[in-house]
Amino acid sequence: MKAYYSTAYGGSESSVYGDLPDPSPGVNHLLVEVKAVSINQVDWKIRRGDLRFISGWKFPRIFGSDFAGIIRETGKEVMQFKPGDRVYGTRSILFNRHGALAQLRAVDQKCIRVIPDGMSFEEAAALPIAALTALNGLRKCSVKAGSHVLINGGTGGVGHFAIQIAKARGAIVTTTCSASNRELAISFGADEVMGYSPGELAATDRKFDAVMDAYGKMKLEYVCHLLKRGGTYASTLFIPPPYLSIILVRMVFGKRLTAANMQKRPEDWKELEKLFAEGSLKPFIENIFPLEKAADAFDLAEKGNPRGKTIVTVPEMKLPNL
Repeated sequence: MKAYYSTAYGGSESSVYGDLPDPSPGVNHLLVEVKAVSINQVDWKIRRGDLRFISGWKFPRIFGSDFAGIIRETGKEVMQFKPGDRVYGTRSILFNRHGALAQLRAVDQKCIRVIPDGMSFEEAAALPIAALTALNGLRKCSVKAGSHVLINGGTGGVGHFAIQIAKARGAIVTTTCSASNRELAISFGADEVMGYSPGELAATDRKFDAVMDAYGKMKLEYVCHLLKRGGTYASTLFIPPPYLSIILVRMVFGKRLTAANMQKRPEDWKELEKLFAEGSLKPFIENIFPLEKAADAFDLAEKGNPRGKTIVTVPEMKLPNL
């Protein structure tokens, strides 16, 4: 099979487009012919080696977590799916596991869902990590109808989903983004747009019930300035030490700091699919690259500050008829 794989941790100089052996599914696994893969922040960080102590040291290595495609073969204990099903999902690439940037991927059936009607392979691949992270972050912030929410970084992969989900819940949404992205943020549903410079954050007198930091790097002083007492800040990055600050902010200011980590509960998938079916949630895909140009997709995701989701499409593989 054709694959985009790495021979060592690093950037595009350590990765190539070439041939690797086809995977074989286990008894609980599916063999998926991959059609589309999305590039998330976690993907380029793992490829770079940021998490090498838990991602493993086995090379060559295929990266890419989120994917969509068609089932070509099922393990003997798989009952819910059949060859020909259009499916999507995400699977961790930690602990030496291969990822999705290849024509074929063997994946546990627990990581798979049937693609809803009307959803393309590209849209399906765009959803899992980013949309589930946005959903859980807003849940941790207790966002509901009437909540005043600030989304920091509202035109990125997680942020543009967070705006749409918050609006679907009836929240009043303000987002930060560059001036050039203002109209795009409004198209996602933002009620108000503001800049993200330190001066602009410090100068505003607005207070929010929740701050969803999709960018993940808002300084603590601005978090405390922007949050109402009793409000919650959720970051897509782990809250860095000193962890004592979390306790002090809660005790002194009555404000909660937490991480917006992804969850994969069945009800979470169903909520995203329901929002998509209703037209309340739609992935914004501005950049699509073929598999042989996956290096450009990674470079854009890491260094180019892309808007919405970056997708890699995978060429068709000639397989026996089903």
